[in-house]
Amino acid sequence: MKSIWIVILSGIAIIGVAVIWTITSSEPPEWKEVQQLQEELQTSMETDPDGSSESDTEKESRETRRWEKMAEYREKLNALPEKLQKAAKDQMRGMFVSRMEQRIDRVLSLPAEERDEELDKQIDEWDRRIASWEKRRQQENTADKGENGDNQANNNGNAGGTTAGNEKKKSGRRRGWMNASKEQRDTWRRELLSKTTPEQRAKWHEYRRLMDERRKERGLSTRSF
Repeated sequence: MKSIWIVILSGIAIIGVAVIWTITSSEPPEWKEVQQLQEELQTSMETDPDGSSESDTEKESRETRRWEKMAEYREKLNALPEKLQKAAKDQMRGMFVSRMEQRIDRVLSLPAEERDEELDKQIDEWDRRIASWEKRRQQENTADKGENGDNQANNNGNAGGTTAGNEKKKSGRRRGWMNASKEQRDTWRRELLSKTTPEQRAKWHEYRRLMDERRKERGLSTRSF
């Protein structure tokens, strides 16, 4: 009887390994590249220094690398089949929520007299990142205008279907939070909140209240999170 169970369990183990191998081997290379980029982005977010030991040049360089990595991620993501795109977006959303909860819990777990220091670190990091994104967005928009002008001049009088398609594709790759309309951002917020629990939303609300109060104390305008 014992030998029979050993044979049965061995068979189950072999089937399990075969199933895992089939799933893994069926993944397209593009999917594995997206997974790798997600891991790299997550690592870059988790290892953010507080900025006190970095020069302005080092901060700018780090944000530029992150921006470029995110642009590469979006390009790889758009090349995936629709089902895999959805799976990757769900994973990225989960990563973002996890990252935000770590930051929120760090603030809420501190005594009131120690909270301002952590809030200031997060405010400075957030503002630095927004400034870097805005600078890069302006640079890309300026570059796009220059390229569009050159292409229009070079293709004047020709059927520009291919060029127009390439420009549309390039524009789609660069579309993100910073370039999104208010309606798009509101839609993304609603989608994100729909996948959180009431407890999570309560913590986020309290965190936002504390962040806004601290920004006002420092004479800074509120930010959209």
